[in-house]
This record gives sequence, C-alpha cells and structure tokens, in this order.
Amino acid sequence: MSAPSPPARARALRRGPGFLGFLLAHHHADQLERCYLVRRGARPIWVCARCLGLLPALLLTLGAQLVWPIPPGAWDAPWLALGTLPALLDWGLARLGRSPGSNPRRTWTGVLLGLALGRTAGIHGLQPFHPVAVAHLLALGACALGVELAARLRRRP
Repeated sequence: MSAPSPPARARALRRGPGFLGFLLAHHHADQLERCYLVRRGARPIWVCARCLGLLPALLLTLGAQLVWPIPPGAWDAPWLALGTLPALLDWGLARLGRSPGSNPRRTWTGVLLGLALGRTAGIHGLQPFHPVAVAHLLALGACALGVELAARLRRRP
C-alpha cells in the first residue's frame, strides 16, 4: 500500500469513485492523502488509513469478548479514554489545519480507537447502557461535535 501519487490522484478525480474506487475511503477525492492506494489489477482501491486500523481492531475485540466475556471494571474508563484520545487528537488537529498527520499515525491511532470502541460495544452487550459505555460514546460525540463546529467557524469569511 502506498499514498496516492499525483497522477493517481488526478485519475481518481477524473474517474470519480466508481464501484470499488473509494472502497472504505469515505474522504472526498481532494483528501486522498488520508488513504492508502491498493491495486486490484489495474483498478485502484482507496482504503482510509484510520479505518484500516480501526475496523480489524474493532472486530477482533468484539470477537474476543464473545469468546471470553470480561465484565466491566474500574479499568474500563481510563482504558477507553486512553484508547480514544490519540485518534481524536490526531483527527482534530488535522481537521483544524494544525497538523497534517500521516497515514501510519492514522492507522495506529485507528487500531487504538478500534480497541476502545470494541470494548465499549462489548460492555454494552453485557450490560446495555452501562454508564461507562454511554459516557464514552457521549464524550466521543461531544468532542467530534466541538471540533466540527470549530472547523466550520474557522472557514467562515
């Protein structure tokens, strides 16, 4: 996998997403630097760098918790915060234009976020609406909303 080259980016912009063109890459074509390029024959497939870490970690964490259920404990709140914070900071700084970030960093912060979200889902599966799981998701949503509002206010003329 590699970051898109300028000619690959130009072809992607001309061609548009296509059926497999932006698989797992929910970014606009002008943000392809946040994706890895995987070739399937002559066809490019764009894969979001953060999702490449997040989705496998999330699925593995969920699967492990189905096999070995772990009841919620006092360690969950700090673990969920520490697992989420790097991805949130990396994304927030990039969204606000303060740090361009890098795909390897996005992938590794995605792994941590996937582990944290998988644990949150596991807690919710064992005890629906457990306060730690609810607090984790609310805090994540509130932070994302705050960053998005700040990003949009910065773009206003």
